[in-house]
Amino acid sequence: MSRIYSAKRSFVTRNVNLNDAHSFSAQIPEEGDLVLARVDRIRQHGRLENTEGRRVHLYKGDELILVAGNRYATDQFHATTPTELGSCHLVAAGGIAANVIGKSTQVKPATEITLIGTLIDQAGKKLNLNDYKKLQPSYIHPNTESIPVLVVLGSDMNSGKTSMACSTIKGFSREGLKVAGAKLTGTGAGPDYWKMLDAGAYRVRDFVDNGHPSTVGLSANKLIDLLRIIKSDAKQNGADVLVVEVADGVLQPDNQQLLSDPRFLKEISGAIVAADSATAAVYCCERLIQQGIPVHGLGGLFTRSELTSEEVSLQLGLPVYRLDELQRQDTANYLMNLLSREQANGLRCAF
Repeated sequence: MSRIYSAKRSFVTRNVNLNDAHSFSAQIPEEGDLVLARVDRIRQHGRLENTEGRRVHLYKGDELILVAGNRYATDQFHATTPTELGSCHLVAAGGIAANVIGKSTQVKPATEITLIGTLIDQAGKKLNLNDYKKLQPSYIHPNTESIPVLVVLGSDMNSGKTSMACSTIKGFSREGLKVAGAKLTGTGAGPDYWKMLDAGAYRVRDFVDNGHPSTVGLSANKLIDLLRIIKSDAKQNGADVLVVEVADGVLQPDNQQLLSDPRFLKEISGAIVAADSATAAVYCCERLIQQGIPVHGLGGLFTRSELTSEEVSLQLGLPVYRLDELQRQDTANYLMNLLSREQANGLRCAF
């Protein structure tokens, strides 16, 4: 037990009551299981984000409490849940243990670890994130009124989605609105979570709160159910508007299924798009509009150039926002009116 408590604990384990951990065993980990791991060689990730959001430095020989899971990150690692104890990789600073099957040339090889064992309770049952959900299906009630939902989508990983989501939250907050934030998809990590809170969101929820270390491979059905739970949680806690970030880009396989599902359209009130280039911005927007998703503006890395911003705005006939513009009260008021109009016109339905 002392060995477990002295290990460095990762962010994705934040909802777990570690007092339930009686020991660790040689049981094969499955997705979502908590594992005890040893650092063997530090490479890409030299720090681990702990449950308070601090990035703690790693040293060879450190023991960590991580979660077995998958990762799909075009700018970092493609990795799968381990199928045995022993050699493995730390593939995300939030605390995901996985086997790397591919990586971007932009990053170093993954930090090498050894899985020592899978955490178990006194009855010998493995500890899994799914047993510590803060968001449960019971949160959904048929008579719960829906709230405006603004989704932030992007062309690619690192196209500017989180910055746009947080700037929008700041603008809504300055307008006097009670804003809830959410990360619907991605890999468990704290930076986006904390940044939304810092921007003025009074409440932030993500897929980890529903028992998932990442959303790789989750069906559109499960993601839509999760969105409905997050909406209900936000509404029951007094939110005026919900800002939801969808990780990665529109070509990510799980995102393609989600965006093409008519039920997803019924759960949202509109979208803003982050893109890293003019071409990506136009493609993303046109693809979303074809799916019937109302696009209320664009931004992202391409806005570093005024000429590029002008090109995109002329091509699409939509407003292009820099981050400081999204933080303004007049922009927040404009976006809120658009979202509310969608609700009033009955283009989006409640639960």
